[in-house]
Amino acid sequence: MKKFVFISFSIFLSLPLLAQFRNYDYLGAGHTYEVTVTTSSDASSTSGLSTIDGFDIKSDQQLKEASRFLAQCTFGADMSTIRMVGAMGYEAWLDEQFNLPAGLTTPEYYAHGPLYGDLDEFDGNGFYTYVEFKSAWSTLNLTSPDVLRQRLGFALSQLMVINNNTDFFHDVGLASSTYYDLLLSNAFGNYEDLLMGVTRSSSMGTFLSHYGNPKADPANNIHPDENYAREIMQLFSIGLWELNPDGTRKYDPNGQFIPTYTNADIKEFAEVFTGLSDGGPNAEFRAFDESENRELMVTSPMKMYDSFHDMSSKKLLNGVVLPAGQSGDQDIEQTISHLSTHPNTAPFISTSLIKMLTTSNPSPAYVERVASVFKPTEEGNMQSVLKAILLDPEARSCNRPDAYTFGKLREPVVRYMNYLKAFPMTANENNDYYYPFECLLANTGQAPLQSPSVFNFFLPDYSPPGPITQQYKVAPEFQILNAVNAVGTVNEVHKLTTNQEYLEDFCIDGDEEETEQIPEEELLESHEMYSDYKMDYTELMSLITDADAFINYLDILLANGLLTVATKQTIKNAIGQLDEPIDKLRMATYLIMISPDYAILK
Repeated sequence: MKKFVFISFSIFLSLPLLAQFRNYDYLGAGHTYEVTVTTSSDASSTSGLSTIDGFDIKSDQQLKEASRFLAQCTFGADMSTIRMVGAMGYEAWLDEQFNLPAGLTTPEYYAHGPLYGDLDEFDGNGFYTYVEFKSAWSTLNLTSPDVLRQRLGFALSQLMVINNNTDFFHDVGLASSTYYDLLLSNAFGNYEDLLMGVTRSSSMGTFLSHYGNPKADPANNIHPDENYAREIMQLFSIGLWELNPDGTRKYDPNGQFIPTYTNADIKEFAEVFTGLSDGGPNAEFRAFDESENRELMVTSPMKMYDSFHDMSSKKLLNGVVLPAGQSGDQDIEQTISHLSTHPNTAPFISTSLIKMLTTSNPSPAYVERVASVFKPTEEGNMQSVLKAILLDPEARSCNRPDAYTFGKLREPVVRYMNYLKAFPMTANENNDYYYPFECLLANTGQAPLQSPSVFNFFLPDYSPPGPITQQYKVAPEFQILNAVNAVGTVNEVHKLTTNQEYLEDFCIDGDEEETEQIPEEELLESHEMYSDYKMDYTELMSLITDADAFINYLDILLANGLLTVATKQTIKNAIGQLDEPIDKLRMATYLIMISPDYAILK
């Protein structure tokens, strides 16, 4: 392979796109790999392109808009999916996605067996670790047709955070997969049910310490744990400051922001979340025991033990009082309803989801339009919220006077998955896509369920110093784009595009020096695990003799039609200096994936 002269490091930032589903052949599955596709006899197209059902694609602009839409609500798409969505229409595609069965990580997790240990001695779930969870996650996201649900699940995992950074979550992968599947299963339901599920989750109870949380016993200096009471308000529902329906903050008569709750409120809410503990077989109230029945403990929702629940009255917010003598379940149900329907929750959660999917700086009008359809108790309401976010005129058009402030930095996991989902990709011999994300985490600061704290990888209101701060705007994802991660991101792109190492990950806890100490035979064995992964570039390579068509195809597929004329010319000049088609492919994809045009999703 030729050594490339890597052109201008200023064409920088970014990680990869898109791959192919397996074993799903129906309208909307979005692939034609190894499938014979014919158009209807009367189909016509000015561009020569047709979708799988024979509908017309009228122009490249239609494809660019469809590609951009899919970039906002999925981990990326291959060209056949882009063509299909451009033809069938966004709302019809969303409705189709809402009706697909949920792809879940736990069945995927079990399908391929544990990756470590002697299988002859395997006697339960103990060998399933967080590595198996991440491998199941990558397999699911590279194969499952419910791509909208998968993208929303990842967004929700950054809103209602647990992480697998402790020894327990490292050792018991079911703690991660069970929780993640809870988010996926509730992604298209209503917010109240989602919040209730998260509240009773044993994984969340372990992470935020309300598992085995007893009522107060002053004589023994026992007081209810306040962690979950604080975070369910601050992060999962109402936020820190009282909001108007459009998400802007309210002011008191002195011109100060109004807090939504006080320390006294936290203490009252902490009493609500007493009495929850083990919901598994032969359960009893106890603190979480990492050594006993831990798989059963994390796979069952917590149940209420009234003898350990505080039965006193509890003052919630806005004058709401829970009467004394209620059961613990009644207290929790009424509290979850209280927080879900609080006036702050609709604008706060709507703003959070908009920032995750479409733009870091939505206008107040955009937030209000989304918040107005946020009905937390209505069945399937999250579907209406998603439609409001994704079909809003502000999301669909960049041709506005304020368009220069629209958009967001693509976060590392999304960028990495973008490339993997762009082209048909074969699985390994076990029919899965094994990837532990260790190098990606070390090099870019992000991997599924591995945020450093309950506050996610980045704060929603983070504003990097410079022009963004000066204009009173935010750019949350820039918080993990430090000098080290910026270089690491380019290195990850180089592995994917130039080296075509699609799922290779030889880091050990992110330590390259430690990796160098691994015996060569182990590295070779690991390399064999990854060497089965291949991508099919056949359609793209058919355009290689026409540089403009070749680059335009990649612009639509990878960059969602956002490449500037100058960037396209830079790529054209670079590939013009190369002879081999495969080298042209590697150089073109590399330069696109590190370009600022790609890095910022507009």
